[in-house]
Amino acid sequence: MNRVLLIPLLLAATVSLAYPMGKRPEKNRLTFHIQGSQSDGVKMVFPVPMGNRQLFFSKSPVTFTKEIVSLKHFITDDGTYGATFSFEKAAAGRIAAITTSNRDKWLVAMLNGRPVDVVFIDKPITDGRLVIWRGITQKEIIRFEYAMPITGETREQWKERIKGHEKQRKAAQKAMREAQEERNRRRSQ
Repeated sequence: MNRVLLIPLLLAATVSLAYPMGKRPEKNRLTFHIQGSQSDGVKMVFPVPMGNRQLFFSKSPVTFTKEIVSLKHFITDDGTYGATFSFEKAAAGRIAAITTSNRDKWLVAMLNGRPVDVVFIDKPITDGRLVIWRGITQKEIIRFEYAMPITGETREQWKERIKGHEKQRKAAQKAMREAQEERNRRRSQ
């Protein structure tokens, strides 16, 4: 195979893993839930195993994905990702109030229906930022990057970044089609 075809094929393979069937990535659903009590009942709480015990968390979330204004992600020691999520002003006030009144309790991050990280509330969170220290997949990070700016990025920079991703995705699709056409042409000879 010549080098001219190899580079677009590698790009196409990388991009196609992130965007199956040439579609934009689905949106993530991220919520944070405060620790509750088993006595609250199954309609109000859900269990999360932690080591050799089980904690219960309120089904009613403290925050919602749509309240996140930006994120900053990082790679963890176990190969997954972590991220700091910045919330809009109203959500930041709610987070501060809830963490003030629930010190010495746990907060669980639920990402796409699964618990990814649990943190202990030792002091109020007054800056409007919540951290997931581990457990986010690369695919989920890509989804977040499509849905919101990276912390420090302006809305215009974010939109330009997304346009760049779209151009790469379309170029990868075109390269895959051309490579397939070339394979088909060679087979028919």
